[in-house]
Amino acid sequence: GAELGIVVAYGHIIPQSIIDSLPKGFLNIHYSLLPEFRGASPVEQSILSGQKETGVTIQKLVFKLDAGPIVAVEEFILDNQITTPKLKDKLTQIGADLLVKILPNYLEGKITPKEQNESKATHCKKINKADGEIKLSDSDDSKWTKYRAYFGWPGIFYFDKEGKRNKITEATLESGKFIIKKIIPEGKKEISL
Repeated sequence: GAELGIVVAYGHIIPQSIIDSLPKGFLNIHYSLLPEFRGASPVEQSILSGQKETGVTIQKLVFKLDAGPIVAVEEFILDNQITTPKLKDKLTQIGADLLVKILPNYLEGKITPKEQNESKATHCKKINKADGEIKLSDSDDSKWTKYRAYFGWPGIFYFDKEGKRNKITEATLESGKFIIKKIIPEGKKEISL
């Protein structure tokens, strides 16, 4: 008896037969300002690419990755301190509040979804552990950006002169300098530096 389905961070393309199974289809809550950053890692990509703002897009689901017409958008200003877990929490709250706000009008047919501009579409890939590697010679800004984007998972790490992997578990940016505070050396317990 459901009229509408809601999808959040599902990570797969839903078959057309399922999309068509509900009278009002499905709405997808996506954590970017579509058509920018379609795909698996929009939150991380927003941080990695140095965006000044991101946000949530609610779009009508179609049988193509994050390509459906836009129902509603809300923007969020980024600072250079926020990490992926905190940004995901913020965008989850924004998405929930936005959905509650627009749902009655959407169900009554008072909102006309707007097609995305395909020429402006960008895509982001699924992240794997190897993406977290940094080189100590990288710029301080680059290391800090990666640290924030990959905080939690997959985390960031570097290989020391002996070829041992060191996972950075705590770092800060002070006066433009990336400072490593804690690491987990390969095969050992966390230590403070």
